[in-house]
Amino acid sequence: MARILQTLYGLPSRSAQELADAINSYQTNVEDYPDEEFGLLSCRLAYQAVQLGNFGIGCVLVDSSGDIVEQGFNELFNPYFRSDRHGEMVVMDAFEENNKSITSMADYTLYTSLESCPMCLARLITSGVGTVKYVSPDLTGGMVHLMTNLPKIWQELAARQKFPQASVPSLLVQLAFDIFMLNADELNSKIVNR
Repeated sequence: MARILQTLYGLPSRSAQELADAINSYQTNVEDYPDEEFGLLSCRLAYQAVQLGNFGIGCVLVDSSGDIVEQGFNELFNPYFRSDRHGEMVVMDAFEENNKSITSMADYTLYTSLESCPMCLARLITSGVGTVKYVSPDLTGGMVHLMTNLPKIWQELAARQKFPQASVPSLLVQLAFDIFMLNADELNSKIVNR
């Protein structure tokens, strides 16, 4: 699957050390790319996930003031296998557990390093988070670009929200994708063999 995605995107794979160096040396330019700071943070979190043996997806939830209220990453395999611990799920679980009195998420933005899968998209639609921005598209596993294929009720619910690609430079898009691809083949094989 990784090779198919790399062919679709035309992106070379990079080693873990090359990705760590790229993350550590990355300089943001938020004047030209307003989502770059949170996009970079989601990539840093994604890299932490990979280091722990999980899929490389990181997420940041921001309130209307631009303050980070929750952050996390994919925890599918570590600390133990949990099929629901995708990055978006981890962040939303923590936020909802810690903010039980909040009844509207219309003014919140969730940044994710990779376009949300079908399960996570349904969760984010249900949560009502106002805006979901992804750094890198996922043409084979992502669902945002296929929202017109959702059942009508899900499309109607999603109409109150926005799901754009984050305003970041192509270098960050590539970085997010390369982080995800670092161990995707290995982890997909583990899932297939369960």
